[in-house]
Amino acid sequence: MHRSGSGQRSLKSNLIPAYRCCRSLIETERAYMNILDWINVGKVSAERDDDLVNYFYDNGVLRAVLASNSSFLVLGRKGAGKTAVFRYLQENPHEYLRDTDILVSLSFEDYNWKVHSLLRNTETADSLAYKQSWRFVILVEVIKAHVSRCKKDGVAVPTPIASAQKLLEKLFDHPLPSIYQLIGRKLLGLSKVKLPKAGLDLEEGNFDSLEVSGGEISFDEVESDNDIRTCLAQNIGNIISYMEKAIAQTTPCRYRTIICFDRVDEAWDDVSLEVSRRVLSGLVSAADSLTAKYSEIMRPIVFLREDIFSVLPLNDSNKLREDCGALLKWGRDDLFKLLIRRLSYFAELNGQPPVDDLEALFDKNEMRQRSKPPNYLLKRSMMRPRDMICFLSRTIDAMHDSVNDPFADTSNVFSQIAVEAIYQAESGYSEWLKQELLDEWSVQRPSIIQLLSAIQNHASTQFSRADLEAQLAKLEIEFTPAGMLDDLRFLFANSVIGFKIGDSTAWRYRCFYPSQGFIESDTYKVHDGLIRALNLKEPRDIA
Repeated sequence: MHRSGSGQRSLKSNLIPAYRCCRSLIETERAYMNILDWINVGKVSAERDDDLVNYFYDNGVLRAVLASNSSFLVLGRKGAGKTAVFRYLQENPHEYLRDTDILVSLSFEDYNWKVHSLLRNTETADSLAYKQSWRFVILVEVIKAHVSRCKKDGVAVPTPIASAQKLLEKLFDHPLPSIYQLIGRKLLGLSKVKLPKAGLDLEEGNFDSLEVSGGEISFDEVESDNDIRTCLAQNIGNIISYMEKAIAQTTPCRYRTIICFDRVDEAWDDVSLEVSRRVLSGLVSAADSLTAKYSEIMRPIVFLREDIFSVLPLNDSNKLREDCGALLKWGRDDLFKLLIRRLSYFAELNGQPPVDDLEALFDKNEMRQRSKPPNYLLKRSMMRPRDMICFLSRTIDAMHDSVNDPFADTSNVFSQIAVEAIYQAESGYSEWLKQELLDEWSVQRPSIIQLLSAIQNHASTQFSRADLEAQLAKLEIEFTPAGMLDDLRFLFANSVIGFKIGDSTAWRYRCFYPSQGFIESDTYKVHDGLIRALNLKEPRDIA
């Protein structure tokens, strides 16, 4: 036993120098090549990144949602990676779903949101008024998916599902109507449908007595005629009951349908804010009720911005967030691994060895305040993939600018990422980060523009509550003590500002310490990523 242990130690001692030698050779190989010939981190926007599938990094949020039968929400800040998760699931369902699962991916770009307003129930609360139209969409998608999968697998379509599909074909002139047919002119035409007085017979599946009038009807016609709207809502309600009964009678079900909703915030602007809030509340309410009742048959999953969810008129929104949702959040190690995976893909694509050490890519070990380059980038992010990708991408662009400088006598050749390029890229990145913040909140909280202006006018990275109030007063912006406190909470919740606790010298920002609650403080400090965009200086640098 002793000789064996000694042999293992000897083997290990021989392997360590060999490993170091191999790593040294890899770094030497890179040193002889201009890093700009291969380095890339991909696109900032997942919607436009054709290479996403090649370097997608899974931080576990999707598995967490699918593992819980009560979960249907994937929440995250703008830029947290919701669309990346949606796209990867769409293209690689086998990695997450059972063999008997059916994936339906619905993305709502160029979607007619106005039609939902015609189906609203004006006698219910805002959170429920638009629930019916979404129940209709979800149930139809389940029926369609079940029929298609049965035909693909060569198995008989259950009689109740087959009858429901036959009804849809009668109503929409298509056996499998698309989402744009469901919520469009064809749906409005259901106001002309005359249902049998005895109701729809699920077992017989004979719809000869169902009268579908010819011709189409316009949105304006339905909107201006209360009788037509009432008839449409009643017909949709009856059809929903019919489809739900068909699904219930198919239990236990051979298949489970996973319906993912992405880009449901496409209509989130200052023109349609109030309608959008109610429509999205209806989607959340419909997904909640159907998940609770049919989780083994259907699983709606809604990808939604956290800031939008927080202002929806929902009952028990905190309970939904805690019990039915997963927050897409990132830690330091996961963000670095995400960058390494992207960098490695482009390295290998260009015949280079994969990247295994982020720090080794930089030409200096430390930056200002003795911060390592990856940590310098991280400290100026909101702990989101988009921030890190954008900052590093702009750093690479700054290096390209240096190489292409028309006034330089010689052309630079970089074997590593230049730390100096990080400084050069920081101002542009800071402006980008500020704009991201405004895009995120300017619709539902337009006061953010005034708050950032007041902070910028103060000129210092640090300020007190009294300082902020003084700057708002100069801008002739009215505020109350309670309102001011709420504004400070809002700024902290979005990591615009941080504060110190007790005798600690560390500033605490929500993005870095997610469980930290707001505490009133004598002094607040602006996030490092926003300092350049707001043209702020440290107190010691202000004369």
